[in-house]
Amino acid sequence: MTAGTIVTLSSQQQLLERLLHLARLDHELALVSGPKGAGKSTLAGLLAQQSELLTPVVLDARLITSQTVFREALLEQWFPGAVFDADDMLADSVTRLQPGAAGKRLLVVDNAQWLTDPQLQELASMSLALVPEQRPFMVLLGLPSWANGVLSLLQAQQMPVLELEVPELSEEDKVQLCTLYGTAPADDLFAGLRYPGDLTSGTESSMKTPEYRQWLEQKPVKILLTGLILTGLGIIISLLVGKDTPPAQVSQPFQAEPLPAAPAQPLTLTPAPAQPSAGSETQAGALVSDWPVEPLPESPHVSPQVAESPDDSSKERVVIDDEVVSQLMQRKTVTAVKEQVVSKPQNTQPEVADTRVALSKKVAGHYTLQLMASRDQSALNQLVARHRLSPAWVYSRTLNGQPWYVLVHGDFASAEQARAAIGSLPAELRAAKPWPKPFGQVQKEATP
Repeated sequence: MTAGTIVTLSSQQQLLERLLHLARLDHELALVSGPKGAGKSTLAGLLAQQSELLTPVVLDARLITSQTVFREALLEQWFPGAVFDADDMLADSVTRLQPGAAGKRLLVVDNAQWLTDPQLQELASMSLALVPEQRPFMVLLGLPSWANGVLSLLQAQQMPVLELEVPELSEEDKVQLCTLYGTAPADDLFAGLRYPGDLTSGTESSMKTPEYRQWLEQKPVKILLTGLILTGLGIIISLLVGKDTPPAQVSQPFQAEPLPAAPAQPLTLTPAPAQPSAGSETQAGALVSDWPVEPLPESPHVSPQVAESPDDSSKERVVIDDEVVSQLMQRKTVTAVKEQVVSKPQNTQPEVADTRVALSKKVAGHYTLQLMASRDQSALNQLVARHRLSPAWVYSRTLNGQPWYVLVHGDFASAEQARAAIGSLPAELRAAKPWPKPFGQVQKEATP
């Protein structure tokens, strides 16, 4: 059996044909349950390939880590290139995007036991929010224990649910599987063979495991690699410990520094009055001489002589009163403050608090047009000024932990009036695909 071969079994083919038939009817949700190894993933892929519905999507619930990831994965495949907010509920986004791409769609969720209750409830709410002819056909595949518990949850949402089970292998399927995997048919083998996974679990692992992984799984290799890893960790730890430990020092580390050599003769504080030679100024060795030490007097001596100052009686002197000096200093301070106020640039962007107050006064049931969202608030303000949009508001919100700014324009009594106003917008703004947004939602997003 070559890699990637899809085994078409008669038991699975019957279930596949039934699901394809339900997809063409008005059924909205089907739960397909089966144990591990029943071939549910293969069935999900065949259903998406052979379905005639629009944009079939197959999601693996194990890869859905949050509600935002769940919405993005679904909407990006159902409506390629559309602009949406992953923080909005699926019912709101699909209701807004569906008229532009009408048609019944297909959603297949494999390993659906990994879906959370809020995600299941949101799928039900999305389906019920659409008209019957546009509701998607959803197939959730999971374990039998999960299907029994989730059935009551979906029925509480007034969601019609059809429960199906993956059938066991027929005798013909067992013979076909043994032939494909090169296993001799036997009665004892057939007795424990109920689903494809019962036979392929022992063979697929060796067939799909690369050669290097088979080599790594050998016991001697594992022991050798473990020893090498432990040795490497020991070397790294020793290097780190040796790096952090300061070098050994003597009890008095400063004695380790080299001391200057002692002079050959002791220095005298009072040098002998030697006569300098005529050529002493040109000698290179006579650069430093001893400073003569004079004995200090026992008491300070003050000379009665008065120091003479230069005669400046002929110069004119101006005496400024203290009050005048104070006024001049105050005038200088006021002038400096005025210069700072004039030189400080004025903030031409609207205050965020004022925008929130203005939006809070709007009727929650009215609609506005969301033109664009950006991380740069100044760019949105430039759009408002360039196209002279009025009324328009730029408010801030937080999306995935990051600050964003949203530009909305207009106040309309209904969503139809808001859509009609899109045609009068400049081409630059129409290219961003604006869409109606209730003021109630804007007020909720603009609330800090």
